[in-house]
Amino acid sequence: MLCSATNAYAGWYECYNFKGNVGSMPITLSLQIRKGYFGEPSKKNFNAIGIYKYDKYNSPIRLEGILDERSKRVTLYELSGKKYSAVFSFVFSENKCNRSWQNMTTGKKLPVDLVFLSKLADLELEQAFSNVDIMQAQSLPGFYFQGSYKKIKGIDRAIMNKLRILRKGDGKLFQTIDLSNTEEPTGNLMTIIFDNLEVVNAGKQTIGLSRNIGNDQSPLIIKWSARLKRFEYDESSGH
Repeated sequence: MLCSATNAYAGWYECYNFKGNVGSMPITLSLQIRKGYFGEPSKKNFNAIGIYKYDKYNSPIRLEGILDERSKRVTLYELSGKKYSAVFSFVFSENKCNRSWQNMTTGKKLPVDLVFLSKLADLELEQAFSNVDIMQAQSLPGFYFQGSYKKIKGIDRAIMNKLRILRKGDGKLFQTIDLSNTEEPTGNLMTIIFDNLEVVNAGKQTIGLSRNIGNDQSPLIIKWSARLKRFEYDESSGH
């Protein structure tokens, strides 16, 4: 059964991760249930936000739409800029999901086959988990990002414990940044979990991770080191 965010005791996040195919193309897809997030009258029934990538390209694509809690039917619209370019349709299951993807311009339809991988739900204080990877929406030309989340029993919200940096070219792990010793909880300030990383400067390969640091809420900055050929903390932003 799906959790209900309206009856949540503690945290913000209810996410489900899948692997599968659109036609013959492998994809990775993540879905977050979030009631009341959309303010537009035209989206009054929207309660789902998602992200997916074609594993050949590894460039995250945003999704938004509706989960019908009675029928478990999911309708997710693919965003291209501010317009919808395609739509996923499937019946939600923590097992296998099958139905279709359709291009909204050409009408081309392809079968969708998804297999459930994992979930992240921090809606109860007594829940605990670790090492649940959630793809982030923003990316750099050569890299995309996954937050590895954990929740400790008795703590009210999941936190990003590690940041995994992966190469777009082959999808392989390039670097892992340990966030377990940061001074403030990191990667859990934004209510949409996919938005906890922002690209600060694409040219300089600088990113920021959300964190709750008093009234400031300034991000933890991570930047590319040309000397080390790796990403590292910007010490001026704290740690």
